[in-house]
Amino acid sequence: MSCYFRAIGDEFDVDSFLAGSSLLADGVFHRGEPALNRKKERPFTGFVIQISEGFGRLSSHTAVASDFLREHELELSRLSRYHGVTDMRLDFGYDRCPDAAIQCDYLPPELIALAGSLRIGIELSLYPALDPASETETGGTRAA
Repeated sequence: MSCYFRAIGDEFDVDSFLAGSSLLADGVFHRGEPALNRKKERPFTGFVIQISEGFGRLSSHTAVASDFLREHELELSRLSRYHGVTDMRLDFGYDRCPDAAIQCDYLPPELIALAGSLRIGIELSLYPALDPASETETGGTRAA
């Protein structure tokens, strides 16, 4: 599973915010730049921070996300009030259980409470289970 924190906004001056911030972005993007698919321009400005890496079960990295929120609580609170920020979220990318008829995933109350108090949404990005043979061939990683 990978977990990313993302903050975006139409009028967000990401460069000014990050210049005075203790948060270290892994990626910064600006409105009007080509999007990843290169067919459209980005409709917003923002940044992303990778909080955890590797794929697997959702529960394997919720504690890491809670730690991130606690460690950066004051700065994330400042970001939530920063002019132009319209969306902040944690995006958990994780695998579907290959043999499960039903899949139930759990987010601990501490994570939900911390995220909610900081106006941070939670996005769950569920991917098809990797075939064990292809996981070995690709080194067990996916493109984020």
